Parts: sequence; C-alpha cells; structure tokens
Amino acid sequence: MTNKKELLLDLVENPISRRSFAKRIGMIGAGIAGASVLSGTLVNAVAQATTGTNATASPAYSDADILNFALNLEYLEGEFYTYATNGDGLVQEGVIPANAVTGPTYGGHKIPNIANSPVAYIASEIRKDEQGHVRFLRSALGSAAVKKPTINLNALGIGFSDWKSFIILAAIFEDVGTSAYNGAAPLIQNKTYLAAAAGIYGVEAQHSGALRTHAIDFGIRVPNADGKSVPPLPNSPFFVNNALTPARSVQEVLNIVYGGHPTPGGFFPNGLNGTIR
Repeated sequence: MTNKKELLLDLVENPISRRSFAKRIGMIGAGIAGASVLSGTLVNAVAQATTGTNATASPAYSDADILNFALNLEYLEGEFYTYATNGDGLVQEGVIPANAVTGPTYGGHKIPNIANSPVAYIASEIRKDEQGHVRFLRSALGSAAVKKPTINLNALGIGFSDWKSFIILAAIFEDVGTSAYNGAAPLIQNKTYLAAAAGIYGVEAQHSGALRTHAIDFGIRVPNADGKSVPPLPNSPFFVNNALTPARSVQEVLNIVYGGHPTPGGFFPNGLNGTIR
C-alpha cells in the first residue's frame, strides 16, 4: 500500500496528480495562485514526512528568473554549436553584442571536417535554432536579459575532436535542455511566456531525437548525465520514461552543468548569471 510520503511526493512532482487532487477538493476556481499555495503547502508536508521537521517551501521564482535560467543554458548551447560548426562564438557571429557578456567562452573550436561528416546538415540547422533561441529569449526579456557568463566548452573533455565526439556532447545537451524546459513549465505563470517556452521545448526535443537516432545508427555510446538519463539504445531510442519526457528540477540541471556538484564549475566556472544560480 502506498504510504503517506509517496503520495505527497507524487502530488508535488506530478502536475497531473495536483490537478486531480485540486479538483477533488473544489479548488479548480482558485487558478494558478491556489495551485502555488497548494504546491508550497505540499513541499512543507513532504519535508515533514521525510525528515520529521518543518521546512520552508522552495523560493518562488519570477517568470523572468526562469527565462533567464533558460537563457544561460541557451548561451551554452549556442556557443557550443557555433564553435563546433563555424569556429567562432555568438559575439563574433553578431548574435549578441560584445557588451552582453560577463566573461569569455573558451575550450571550443571548429570540428575537423565537420562539413563533410554525416551530421553536417543537422549540426548546421541546430546551430541556427540555438542562435535563434538566444535572440528570442533576449528579445522577450528585454532589459531584464542576463549577459552571457563565462563558459568552458571543454568541461567534459569531449565534443570537438571529431563528429562522433560532437554527437555525444550534443545529445547530452539536448536531453538536459528538454528536461529543463519540462521541469520549468509548471513554474511559469504568464501564458505568453509559457507558450514561448513550449515552442523552444518542442525544438529541443526534435534535436534530441535526431541526435539520439544518429548515436544509435553509428554505434556511439552516450554516457549518462545523471540518474534520470535514458541512454540512446535500440530499445530506448528516445528520451522517454513511461511515455513522458523526464523533468529535471533547477538543482538537478545545475548539478549537471556545474560538473556533478551544486556549486559553480563545469561548463559555468563562475556560475550562471541571474537569480537562479
């Protein structure tokens, strides 16, 4: 029989369960505000059920905070694909102005013979998409957009030696990106921003599927980023768990991009820019 803690964890982590619970107790009319209160109450309840103590709910982030968190990740992807395919970065290509950075991007270069590789067309199109995501989010945020932080593209020591190495790092980035947008969606209150995030999420998911298919077809092993990873294999071609894209929390995403720990490092030596860092 499911115990109390498992039920509470399901209510916090599963938006479908929360909606069903809300309907049963007549809270549908409360809207987003009511859902936020319910979520905060349940976080405290889970903390008590897990540790036996009271705890303060996770801090609420504004929509701008969440979009800036996504922008940091798009800076990383944009720099990776731009360096891998063209040998330069977002500033050099005019995607962002020189005054929109707080630190350099290093560790990347054009992949040898990338233009003649089996993934040349995919790499080129993904570069365009990721540059477009940076432009889109910066435009949506306006003056609130954070600057590009310092980025170390060689944090894992892979991605630039050849096109197979490129597929490995690209597949990791795209799976992390889809799970990050999926995890952030329930936190976004403005429907316009939510629709924008959903649009980007859909593109990242298409990138993920294409790269995972190539990894399988060419026998390329992609290591797990964490326990929520789904290795691209013939029996698990897509980043799917129980027919759904896994969702990662802010902290889970930070643990990956910071190199396996919760503090700055890895791809972001000085941390992300913005409130969520």
